[in-house]
Amino acid sequence: MPSPTESGPPAPGFGRVSAEHAQTFIGIMHTLHSEPTATAFGRLLKKNLQADDYMLLAHVFEEISVLTLHHLIPEALLFDAFAFDLYWDELREDILALRTQTGNEKFCENFELAAERAREYRRDRPPKLRWRRRHEDEGPSGPPGGFGRRPPTPAPPSPNRAPREPAMRRRS
Repeated sequence: MPSPTESGPPAPGFGRVSAEHAQTFIGIMHTLHSEPTATAFGRLLKKNLQADDYMLLAHVFEEISVLTLHHLIPEALLFDAFAFDLYWDELREDILALRTQTGNEKFCENFELAAERAREYRRDRPPKLRWRRRHEDEGPSGPPGGFGRRPPTPAPPSPNRAPREPAMRRRS
């Protein structure tokens, strides 16, 4: 039994993302958003796949998985952008059936391995917008939208008056 000062096993590393990976990542996005893959990928996202979509997508995800499992693109970049574990869940039955039918146990094995790694990645990293759910009952704290027009910043208080409480408080 480990002592209280010992920590558990280190969290799995998912690689460091750098600018050198941008071109490969853009190529992956181009592949997924160009025909013939784009239509099938869109249906996958809507969970409305057609018969021909399964093997096309399985093969594309297998190829992308090879890049990441051989460390040509960091897993962190791929798993932050795409839900490989959920894609595997959607395509798994057809892939397993084809493995059995063809006797090719290696068919899409890299995709399956990448899906397991993606599951670990998702477990270790909560959704980035989780803070929104924690304060939903408080209502919005400011105007909707992103970087649009903002209301003018109030002038600083004059030295004769006590400072007012800021409109937006820092949330802990």
